[in-house]
Amino acid sequence: MTLPETLPFDKSRSRMELCMRMAKQLLLKEVEKKGNYENLVLSPLSIDVVLNMVAAGSRGRTLEKMLGLLGSNNIDEIRSQSMEMMAMAMGEDEPVLCLVNGAWFDQRFTPTLSYKDDVLKGIYGCEAKTVDFMTRGDEVVDEINSWAEVVSRGLIKNLLPQGSLSPETALVLANGLYFKGNWKYDYKFDANLTESRPFYLLSGDTVSVPFMTSRMRSRRCRSFDGFQVLQIPYQSKSNQFLMYFFLPDERDGLQNLLEKLISDSGYSHEYSCLSVKKLDEFWIPKFKFSFDFDVSSTMEEMGMPFPFTENPEDFAEMVEIPNGLNVPRMFQKAFIEVDEKGTVAAAITLGRAVPGYCPSPPPKHTSFVADHPFMFMIMEESSRLVIFTGAILDPSKVK
Repeated sequence: MTLPETLPFDKSRSRMELCMRMAKQLLLKEVEKKGNYENLVLSPLSIDVVLNMVAAGSRGRTLEKMLGLLGSNNIDEIRSQSMEMMAMAMGEDEPVLCLVNGAWFDQRFTPTLSYKDDVLKGIYGCEAKTVDFMTRGDEVVDEINSWAEVVSRGLIKNLLPQGSLSPETALVLANGLYFKGNWKYDYKFDANLTESRPFYLLSGDTVSVPFMTSRMRSRRCRSFDGFQVLQIPYQSKSNQFLMYFFLPDERDGLQNLLEKLISDSGYSHEYSCLSVKKLDEFWIPKFKFSFDFDVSSTMEEMGMPFPFTENPEDFAEMVEIPNGLNVPRMFQKAFIEVDEKGTVAAAITLGRAVPGYCPSPPPKHTSFVADHPFMFMIMEESSRLVIFTGAILDPSKVK
């Protein structure tokens, strides 16, 4: 089945296209290595939260650019979206989704009262901490690293190296995201059936890794032109969280798959229409790894200039600095583990600011064997928010 060429614009498509473009850009770097591939994982939701935190304190041309990037019409919509994102956070019920935000302001600069109370505290549930970046930068690094380790429940350690926050730093905004979900009962894997099987790398080599399966072979999946999609739900009492696996037909088809997902604007609307199939074979590799990347550099490579600052004074709504503010860097580190029980994942996204100075029929698949590079995505179904996405290039890598 081919995908529709056009569909009415919606924010979920805009967000999903952006995260797919990021995944493609990161994948291109891995392909260029021609071996020793890293697996990729990123949290678009965590990036969204930090970008929204920045947008909520901006104005002028900078705000216009950020509204375009985030697929929003105005600042009220940004704040409304942020409140919806924060409302998604769940306690200890299954699945667990925790969103924790942080803000550190240098003692030389004062956040505006409206940004401090209405935005940071009112929307994102965090206090504006006062620190000394100029003379005690390494102490602030330790504080932020400790915060990141706590909110990620120990999954992300040593987020920032010593010396990474310069004396010119005016503020740091951050989001911490933790997710834990167990597979829905009927979709659990049987650990007794896990066995080592070959996984085919992009280089043509193979590695032997543990693959999971179950006796229940009926799964929600669908064949598209050049790839398959399989869906596994998590146990949940309210929001419906799902993990999708995107498997190209060709062993070296991951790059073409990403191109297809980006160019076919309606693909995201098709994934909720998967039908139940009884599979002859069903194997998914276990994986566990972390990945970090410079969000701002990746966006620049995608043709989206970063920083977004058209005029440093456009951030006067956020902080009282005579010459305004630039937001020069954004960074993310993420972790994910997928096994027979379910998924555990975490991400920390950090933004640092400094003062400113100036169609053919698809094949009829009867199996789903993810024994070559593939993509995955964890999504909340009703909001279509992408919690995590990434690509598995070598599941034997544990980083």
